[in-house]
Amino acid sequence: MKRLFLVVGGAAAVAGMVALARRRPAPPRRRLIVVPPQVPAARPEVDRSASRTRNRSRRRSFSIRNVLLTLVVLGAAGAAAGFGSYSAFSATTSNSGNAFSSGTVIIGDNDSNSALLSLSGAKPADSSTGCIKVTYTGSLAAVVHLYGSVSGSLGQYLTLTVTRGTNSSAFSSCAGFSADASDYFGYGAGVIYSGNLSAFASTYAAGIVDPTSWATNDAHSYKFVVTVQDNNSAQGLTANASFTWEARNS
Repeated sequence: MKRLFLVVGGAAAVAGMVALARRRPAPPRRRLIVVPPQVPAARPEVDRSASRTRNRSRRRSFSIRNVLLTLVVLGAAGAAAGFGSYSAFSATTSNSGNAFSSGTVIIGDNDSNSALLSLSGAKPADSSTGCIKVTYTGSLAAVVHLYGSVSGSLGQYLTLTVTRGTNSSAFSSCAGFSADASDYFGYGAGVIYSGNLSAFASTYAAGIVDPTSWATNDAHSYKFVVTVQDNNSAQGLTANASFTWEARNS
């Protein structure tokens, strides 16, 4: 009887424990979480050329600032030295009112832009005569040269004579002409040229040097005579000529 009680009691205890175990909630199951390996994010590419440019710019700016700072320091030092070196008593004197002016060389004639000589349909021994008055109004003493320009083949068969003197008549008229008494070049009284028209000087340097120096308001008249030579080769030819008086201060 006693053994049966122990058996029955043990069975009841086991059943109670089973029932208690059933009433308890089952423990939570553990879950295995798999974390994928992390891939490091790609770093953005660095623009090395831009970086180098910025670095150079910084270095250049730094260098310019250094240079400017050095110049400022040197300028300040120089100014200070200058004030120290040139501090002294001073005095001045001056001369004012100086004025300057130039002289003039002016020469003209009374031809009113008209021709002095003319020949048309000429034959041997025909001639043309004309007188012109030349006046100097410059303020400086001057030397006058006479030269000309000749074109055409008739010039070699024309004889030209130029005589210097005075004349009270109007342009081209020689009614009041009087030759200078001096024989300047051995051609006769007042004669300064005698020869072929074609041989007349064509430049200032080679021109006829007027016998005297010219001063303000000096005036001289010149008588021109051109004559056709007795040469059969002169037939049917033409020539043109102009004459120039050029003054240069002496």
